[in-house]
Amino acid sequence: MGSRRPVGLGGWPQLAGQRSRPVGRAGTGGEPRGGLMKRLLLISYVFPPAAGGGVQRPLKFAKYLGRFGWQSLVLTARRPSAPAWDPELLQELGPAVEVHRLLNLEPGAGGDGGPGGAAAGGWKRRLALLLLPDRHLLWLPTALPQALVAAAGSRASAVMVSAPPFSSFLLGWALSRLKGLPLVLDFRDEWSGFYAQGFDPRRAGGWRLRLIQGLERRLVQAAAAVLTASLGASRRLHGLYGGPADKYVWIPNGYDPQDFRGPAPPVEDDRLRLVYVGTLFGVTSLRHLWAGLALLRPEQRARLRVKVVGRVAGGEVSDPGLPGLQVQVTGYQNHLRAVAEMRRAGALLLTLEDLPGSPRVIPAKLFEYLAARRPILCLTPRGEASAIVEACGAGAVVPPGQPQELARLLERWLEAPPPPAQAPPELFSRLNLTHRLAQVLDRVAGG
Repeated sequence: MGSRRPVGLGGWPQLAGQRSRPVGRAGTGGEPRGGLMKRLLLISYVFPPAAGGGVQRPLKFAKYLGRFGWQSLVLTARRPSAPAWDPELLQELGPAVEVHRLLNLEPGAGGDGGPGGAAAGGWKRRLALLLLPDRHLLWLPTALPQALVAAAGSRASAVMVSAPPFSSFLLGWALSRLKGLPLVLDFRDEWSGFYAQGFDPRRAGGWRLRLIQGLERRLVQAAAAVLTASLGASRRLHGLYGGPADKYVWIPNGYDPQDFRGPAPPVEDDRLRLVYVGTLFGVTSLRHLWAGLALLRPEQRARLRVKVVGRVAGGEVSDPGLPGLQVQVTGYQNHLRAVAEMRRAGALLLTLEDLPGSPRVIPAKLFEYLAARRPILCLTPRGEASAIVEACGAGAVVPPGQPQELARLLERWLEAPPPPAQAPPELFSRLNLTHRLAQVLDRVAGG
């Protein structure tokens, strides 16, 4: 375990001013803190009841923006290609949040469109390679007229788009131009970098990458503000496309304290339970964990248990069959059950392959791992994710490709289980992060 020191903010200048002071109670929003409520057209192709890692960010923004004087009018696909469904998420939204579900007719609508899902293979993948920026481009002809109807009379002050899919940026750009509103782009992932070809930048090249870069340049330069989920991504876009430095704003993913209320569920047994939560696919493979576990003796592995809470993409090894090792794969669990699994873990697994751009990636689950207050076994390259784990004193970092070091760490943890982690920094709470977003919206809207 890392030392229990306060979180260092030297590398996080855009959030340093917030420190750990909460901005207010964690309500569902809908009541402005003073003055008139402004309105935001918030475009997100995936939104509850669709589920998956990309849903939480726009959901929590919509949930809490009302606390800071902004009402959300969400524009989303009626039948999105989503990896899973979680209708309970809709209960988080207050009555002031309007959700407009726009007809979409693109192939695969209503099916699996997440990492490692059906969209990653077969005819859907071939179609995705032909359509730019992605196959959801086919949503735009039906979405734009409906978006204009929803926006009519809305008295909206800004348009914000959360992506991927990055074709949604084109919808937001067209809507902002036609309505004369400032455009805010929210990059949940890198587009021309890590995301361009199936999350693997080694496969992004040639004509496709050049076209994506051209689109990205035009859209970023047209935007009034550009949000990113990692600090490195923000700096990268600024370096590529220029403009004022304050146009590019790092607003990381976070955790919602309301999701972590009450006592933690009891631990199921006395074995060291290593829990991975989320979709298991190429970029988040557990192969480095299996390599470290293979170096332990069977009687040592018998004192461990690995649990995968989430979907497993085709071709991924979810159980290496090592003697003595017990592995359980639950399949997809809704968000509240996934949080409960985090809170009862012996340690939480954070994985990321060592690829170009990986140091700029912060898996969204990291912040909920911090809120679960369980030690994190961080198997990622040295970068922003590992820096946050170490700065928070939240666990141990073993970069990919070091099985001997991982085996030694696990042996130590078997002899002396790691203690609970300290409370997460409040600057990473969804309420504080939404406050930061509201400040950006106030600036671009001239409020």
